Amino acid sequence: MDKIKQQKIMKEFAIPHPFKDESDEKYANRMIEETSDFLKKYAQATGKKGYVCHLTGGVDSFVTSMLIRKAGLELINLSLPFGIKQDIDDVEKAKCVIKPEVFKTYDIMGPVIESIELLRDLPSSKVDIGNTKARIRMTVLYRIAEVYDVLVAGVSNAAELSLGMMTKYGDGAADVQPLAGITKGVVYEMAKILNAPQSIIDKLSTTGVWDNGTNQKIVTELNHQVCIYLRGGDIEGAYEEKILKLYEISKHKRHLPVLLKDTWWIE
Repeated sequence: MDKIKQQKIMKEFAIPHPFKDESDEKYANRMIEETSDFLKKYAQATGKKGYVCHLTGGVDSFVTSMLIRKAGLELINLSLPFGIKQDIDDVEKAKCVIKPEVFKTYDIMGPVIESIELLRDLPSSKVDIGNTKARIRMTVLYRIAEVYDVLVAGVSNAAELSLGMMTKYGDGAADVQPLAGITKGVVYEMAKILNAPQSIIDKLSTTGVWDNGTNQKIVTELNHQVCIYLRGGDIEGAYEEKILKLYEISKHKRHLPVLLKDTWWIE
């Protein structure tokens, strides 16, 4: 394994190392305290009241929302389904635990279809449509943020961000990414501590739009391997090669628009 490259990537995402003899539960508790404190300080520094967060019914959005609540800040949760939402029950269960100050639902099907119709002379794929959904959702989140004078909190974790498993200027766009330095396994530990409904903890993460139909089992295993990698562990060469490839080709998603003086894209 290329340990130098591994350490560089770990440093980029600032993955906190566990203390000596620190259990998984204690580590997760520390991440809860540190991240909620960060959210509070950042909101204060920007003069904002709190955050708006997309509540998807998944574990990442649940944990992010609970961290905002723990910080004692105003929380606005949005449910942004595309037509019939299959996991509406989990959204409702999450809402009952989180208890946001404001909860709203907006169906984005209309704007997405209008966007497709506008560009009907161009070919479109499942991935294209998925990216459009993500960008329209973020447009709604920022509109709500303006109205309520809050910031937009993203819900992507370290594995998703490092592999580029997000839409550029869609779910990858936010004012803060609280879970950027936290791997998926730790997110699940945090969810348990924060009293997440069991159905949310047990739910299999969806592949999203990035993989273009890759088998779910393969994606799940890759997520597991990248979490080991981001915490400094050793993995098989084939997985390391895949992770590094995805990391490199998705660099542009993790940066602001490139400037003439920038060198990150050639490093």
